[in-house]
Parts: sequence; structure tokens; C-alpha cells
Amino acid sequence: MSLLFESAIGKFDLSSAALHSPADETFEPVRDDPIPIDGIVEYASYHDQLAHPEKDDWIVVPLHARNSAALSGEYLAFTEHALHGDVFIYDDGGDYASVDQDTFAVSSLANRVRFWHSDYAPDDPPSYFDSPIAEREPPRNPLSDDNDTDTFFDELESFVQAEMDAQRDENRAKAAASTPEALRAEGFGAIPSLASLGQPEDGVYRFRIDDGQVDRQHDTYRVVQSEFRIFEGNEVLLHPPSKEHSPDAFPIPATVDAIEGLTVSLAIDWYTIKNRSTVGAFLRQKRRDFALTQLLNPVPYERELAAIARVRDRDDQRALLTGDTAVTFGDTAGVKSSQQDVELNQEQELAVSCALLADPLFCIHGPPGTGKTRTLVEVVRRSVEAGDDVLVCADSNQAVDNLVAGSSTATETDDRSLHAHAQHGAGEFVLRRVNASRSSNEVVSTQYATCDGLADVVAATNSSAATLEREFDVLVLDEATQATCTASCIPLARADKVILAGDHKQLPPFSATEEPPESAAGLSLFEHLYADGGIYEGVGIQLRTQYRMHRDIAWFPNSRFYDRALRQGRDVTALEDRSAFVSYDIGGSEETIDHSKRNDAEVRLVAHIAGELLADADLSSSEVGVITPYTAQANAIRKKLARHIDSGRDISVDTIDSFQGSEKVAIVISLVRSNAAGETGFLGRPIDGPRRLNVAMTRAQRFCAIVGDWYTLRSSADGTDEDAGLYDDLYSFLENTGRLRQVEPEFIPVPK
Repeated sequence: MSLLFESAIGKFDLSSAALHSPADETFEPVRDDPIPIDGIVEYASYHDQLAHPEKDDWIVVPLHARNSAALSGEYLAFTEHALHGDVFIYDDGGDYASVDQDTFAVSSLANRVRFWHSDYAPDDPPSYFDSPIAEREPPRNPLSDDNDTDTFFDELESFVQAEMDAQRDENRAKAAASTPEALRAEGFGAIPSLASLGQPEDGVYRFRIDDGQVDRQHDTYRVVQSEFRIFEGNEVLLHPPSKEHSPDAFPIPATVDAIEGLTVSLAIDWYTIKNRSTVGAFLRQKRRDFALTQLLNPVPYERELAAIARVRDRDDQRALLTGDTAVTFGDTAGVKSSQQDVELNQEQELAVSCALLADPLFCIHGPPGTGKTRTLVEVVRRSVEAGDDVLVCADSNQAVDNLVAGSSTATETDDRSLHAHAQHGAGEFVLRRVNASRSSNEVVSTQYATCDGLADVVAATNSSAATLEREFDVLVLDEATQATCTASCIPLARADKVILAGDHKQLPPFSATEEPPESAAGLSLFEHLYADGGIYEGVGIQLRTQYRMHRDIAWFPNSRFYDRALRQGRDVTALEDRSAFVSYDIGGSEETIDHSKRNDAEVRLVAHIAGELLADADLSSSEVGVITPYTAQANAIRKKLARHIDSGRDISVDTIDSFQGSEKVAIVISLVRSNAAGETGFLGRPIDGPRRLNVAMTRAQRFCAIVGDWYTLRSSADGTDEDAGLYDDLYSFLENTGRLRQVEPEFIPVPK
């Protein structure tokens, strides 16, 4: 019912309390609005300490003072009387007397239980109440009026439209700079060779794929979708057989109208074409060697627009997103369930309790290694026990599968995952994973490809939640800081209550139009509603005990990004004969490769460090990870590791953005930038530059090495005054603690 009532119940001592005897109080109506007694009684009924020891049918309801929430040492007893219905028992001169619930609810005596309901708050909290969050959280930064509210939703819709336009522009530029064959090899939607079938049918032009391009292992029915990543409804560019002998309008935009086996039907976007007759005549001839490249898959954007409209039309969610309602803590899920995971720490337990009580919003800030996933699994288990249907979402398939299966394998189950407690584990609930058969996680794809009956818990990406046709009591949205407000609206529109979990000190959502995102639409729902000046600043809890990193690795991120709030939960040992955290200062040179950056000196040094870790530190390749900001550097490092180390192909190498959410025993970070001008690109941007460094450093457990040109990094002129000193501070920490190593490129024992 409320955090305050929960605290009062813990303080109340029935053995020393007395049944209330009204002296000067009467049951004459004094209130126009009845106190919501039903909820108070229901909440009390879930607590054994409020069961009367001598009267089995009595539910004890403590009384507080007339004008405060201080306990009075008295109580009333609720019971369901056979003749009189729902009544409250009181002491009438040594005898028991009763008053019916409806009469009691508008009486002056009802005022002495009002603070047990979250709709009412005392002027001052009582001495026994100790909670990190308020009993009732009003909006602290609401949108001011109806015009602002309408503007907010208009901006969400405009943001989606702008993202669509930006994606079209990006894909058009990508097609101009490459070939359909190369794009297909990169996994981009493209068909390198098509034959025109001539005359259109109903204005639709038909093309057939050359059989020689098709892997016959695939079902012909889905071959275009599975092999070429082209789908019905896609916006595409149709490329001519030869630029020299084709109308100037090519490549021309079209929409995939239908796909039948190897035949693709296109509706040409004639409105964008000037010389229509010339292009039409060209297309009506049977020709070979046309090509298609994807311009836009509109489905994710259409889903976002539909969800925004749905949220906008729901009074409760419209009020939540604009700050036109208060967040209270009156949900009964907490008392309808009991603790399942007895190994949670105090902050995790508190986060679970508050999340279950909150209505309709709660946020869990989970810095790296603090057990956010484990906490969310407990929230799901207890919500199901309380009778709630739960939707579990994240923006990426990897993040969803992390909650579903964690590190589970076919033979070993991760106890911190939903899988451990679902139908293939302890059997507490039925779990459905949307599109499980497409998952890259073996446990998910094999064990959750089918689901019998109605699931208690449904797991899906934010976008795939649009395919669901049911409503949910609770939405648990993990990695909520990586999803835009617009993407988050898709699952939000299907739930009554939302629990957001993430870390706004790590990477923000990806945006094609805002780099990095700055508007409310481009930011995450977590930031819009809670973090750093959000609408509700007091509806969340930060987990503060980290179990992942050696204390030397954790020190700088903790100091710089988390205000030294994190503490060690366990003793993580460093690798033998190695400092847990070191940096190598190397003055190589950067070069630009396809709009990305590469630094060959750092590539060689990273390969050398990785080789030493495998040879001397007794680590396997799967325990080592390499992180870099740039795709070109990641590609170069992969090639070098494959040539330089026998098992180098098994070392995970990826960009910072792709590595978020992962961890390794040992991490090597290559920062790449090295130039006389001190230009650090997006590493020096004030909004997401520090977040990238935070993500990179906090992936490591026992060893972290930073490879970089500290002259360039410390000279950054890209950041604001607040953030320009980030790398300077890190350099000072490394130098003052003896962790800085100077390296000359010519002495690296790895060939160029």
C-alpha cells in the first residue's frame, strides 16, 4: 500500500497495543471523500504480525496520531461479519462494538489511518520512517502546460520522421560509395543481379534473381529475405545494368510490393523522377543485371509512430511522460510475494521492494558489475508470484537474451537468469521469447522456439513488442538508457507499470540525426523521466556494490563517473605478476579509412600485449577482449591477432559501442587518435565522450590496459571545460601511481 505503512507495520507492537476506545470521537460523516479503506485492509492482511493472536478473523489496523503519522499504540480490528458485512471493531467501555466500513471511511476516526495510503502524505515523516525515496514523488520538472505536452509528442513524431530521412540519406550515400556485391558481403540488404521481366502488371515491375546467386540450402520461399535481407515493404534503390547506357535518373527509388520465390515486384516512386517516360520505356524492356540496395526498412519506424500515438491517447501514460501525475508506492505486488533470491545484497533487496511497490514507475540505476540483471530477475519472479503478467524488453537481442539465458549453456544453467526459473528450469513460470528461433543464443533458440499456453513472462526487443496482441501488468525494460524515448514507447504502450533499468553514465541511445542525442526525443526514457534533471528525480535507487572489477580498475570510473559511491563487493585478484591497471603511451600516427580511423602502431602493440596475456598469464582466448572506438581499428586488430597468435581469431575484438554489456577477465583498449592538433573526435565530445571511456574501462575484471597517444588525448580541444580534463586527470592518476609505460613503435616485437 505504501512505504510508510510498511515501516509502521515493522515498528508496531501488537502485544503492547490497545484496541481503540473512542472518547470524544463519533462516527458522524466529516469527509466528502471516503478514505480508500479497502486497499489499507488488503495490505494489512498480507502481514502475519497484524493477525490477532486470539481472534482468527480479525485483521489489525494500527492507528496513527490525528495530525501526524506517529503510531498511537492503538488499533482497530477489521472483520467480515456474517450479518453486518465489512466492519471495524472498537472498544466500547469494555465491550466490543462495530461500525460498518462505509460509515467508518468518512468519519473523523478514518483520518487516523489515512497516511497508510499513498494518496495521503504527512507534513513531516515520522521518526520510524527511514527510506531513500519519498512516500509520494510529485513531478519535479513537469512539462508546464497542455501546449508543452502536445509539443513533446509532436517532437517525438518529428524525431522518428527525421531518423527515417537520415537513414535514407545514409543508405543512399553508402550505395553511391560502394557496389551491391560489396554491400551484400557486409550483411547489408542488397541483390547484386536481377533480370527485368518487362511489361509491368498493374503498375508494378517484376524482376527475377539469377539462380546462380542463390544458396540452395535455403528454402526458396524465403530466399530473398534470408540471403539478401530484402523484405516486402522495404524502400529500395533500383540500380541500372550500366550507368553509361541508362537514363540519368538511376538509381531510382521504389518500394518492394511483393516477393514470390525468386521474383521481386517493385512499385516505382514516380513522384521523385523527372524524365518518367524515358525511365518507364527503359524498364519495360527485358534486361539483365539490374541491382537492388536497401534504402529503408520502414517497419521499426512505423512501429514507433504507432506506439507514440497509442501512448499519447492513454491518459495515464500521457500524464506520466509529461509529469502530470505523481508516482506513488501503493502496489500490492510486494506483499503478495516473498523474497526468492536470498543472496541479494541490501541495495538490491531495497530496489526490488521499491520496484514492486511503485506505481506506475520505478528506475534502477545499475553501474557496471552491481548485479542489475540479477535484481531484475528477482523483480520478474516476484511480480509473477503476485499474479502479474510481465513483459521483459531491451533494445537489442543480445540484451534480451542476457536476461533470458545469461551465461547458460545446454548443460549448465545460470542461476541469475530467467531461464533458471522458467519452464525449462525450476518451473516457476512460463516464459516466451519472441522470435526465439532467430536468436544467436543456443539456449534461447533451442529451448524457447516454442511455448505452450499463455506465457506469464514474455521477452522481446522493444521493436518486436509491437507484434504482441496482449496487455501486461508490468514492463521491465533493461538497458533502458540505450533506447530512445520513441523506441521505448513500443513496449510502454502495452503495460500499466514500467520498471526502467540502466546506467546513464554509459552510452546514450544511437541516433542517426543527433550525434550525440540531446533532445528529449533522442534521449532515453530513463533520462527523460529520472536521471539528471528528469521529470521525477526521486523514483529510483542506485546499486552501489560492484562485484566485477579489481579495485584498481574501478577506482577511476568510480571517482570520475559515480561520485565515489561504489564499493567493492568481493576481492577480485589481479593477474599473477601484473598490475591490474596499466597504460602504454605510444606516439604512433592515425590514418582515415572509409570515414573511420586506424593506428597501425597501436594495432601491433595490442597484438603484443594480447600474446603476452595468453602466453604468460595462463588465460584462454575467450577470456581476453580488445576494445576500440573505431571500426577500422577493430578490423585491423582482428587481422593482426589472427596472423600473430595461434588462437587469435577467438579473441573478442569490437568497438566500444558493441562491447557495452559484456565483460572479460582481461581487456586491452586502443584509443587510436594520434595527431599534432590534439583532435580526438567523438572521444572528446562532452555528452558521450566520457561515457565511452567509462564503458571501455569497466568491461575488465582482473586486467585493463589502455593503449594511446597521451599527448593527443591530453591536448583535446573538443570537450567542454567540464570534460576537457578527463584524459588529463586519467593521465595524472596513471603517472602518480606508477602505471604508465612509455613505448617506442620501432621496438614493438610484432611485424608491420
